[in-house]
Amino acid sequence: MKTLRLMVMICSLLTGCSGLLQAPISHFELQTPRPFGYLIGDEIKHRVILETRQDLSLNFNSVPAQGEVNRWLHLNKVTVSRQNEGRETVIDLSYQVFYAPAEVKMLTIPGYILQFNQAGKIVEQQIPEWHFTLSPLKELAVRKDNDGYQYMRPDAPPRYLATQSLWMGVYISLVCGCSTAVYLAYLYGYLPILSRQRIFKRACRQLANLSEREMGRSLAVVHHALNTLNGQPLFPHQLKEFYQRHPEYLSIKPKIDWFFNLSNQVLFAGWQKFDAGEWLELKDLCRLCREIERGSR
Repeated sequence: MKTLRLMVMICSLLTGCSGLLQAPISHFELQTPRPFGYLIGDEIKHRVILETRQDLSLNFNSVPAQGEVNRWLHLNKVTVSRQNEGRETVIDLSYQVFYAPAEVKMLTIPGYILQFNQAGKIVEQQIPEWHFTLSPLKELAVRKDNDGYQYMRPDAPPRYLATQSLWMGVYISLVCGCSTAVYLAYLYGYLPILSRQRIFKRACRQLANLSEREMGRSLAVVHHALNTLNGQPLFPHQLKEFYQRHPEYLSIKPKIDWFFNLSNQVLFAGWQKFDAGEWLELKDLCRLCREIERGSR
């Protein structure tokens, strides 16, 4: 029994010692791209992976700061993340090169030291410098043995884009725009010739939506049509001048005189004894004016 207790105590001591002897940083890896074939303006991405004990915390002041590293190297972006339940620290760095070499040149991204805090102590990890080659955009000297061909020459000009469909769209848009403008000008009365050919057509359409009980509104519709044709309000004593300007309406002079007489009785004398006969007579007057307007009478 004493032997068994002694073995248990020894195992416990060995387990505790192994925990104390475990390295704070158990794994370190620097992942880099190819070390050659770069030109001015290219970006180079590095990734640092460290597997540490969970009681270690990264000192962010030891991570390279975003900005200018030296006169030809710039650190565009720095990202720090914790993965694998906090046991892995991943640092992504994106460098950009602004060196313009005259020939292929070996350059170095400087190394740095990462620091971790562990129970008041500092644990450091050295990140080594990284070497790569940078190539010029063109050769230093122009070739002479080119068999009569021009060695330094501009890029091939780009092919012209087909513009036929674009111009077709422009023409269609212009036609639609002009048509809309003409239609709006007609609606707002800026085309008097076309507008006068539709005065009584609109009046007939409005009368079709009214009934004989709305004689006042019906008379106002015909008055508006005659005023529009005359260019100003038309009164009975002005009919002589109206017929001089529009002699084609002399053929229905009795009906126009009847209309003004009816209008005077209904709108000003308050006569309410009109019936369906007067209503039909008014619609017939508007129809005759429409025929004259259209030139079919």
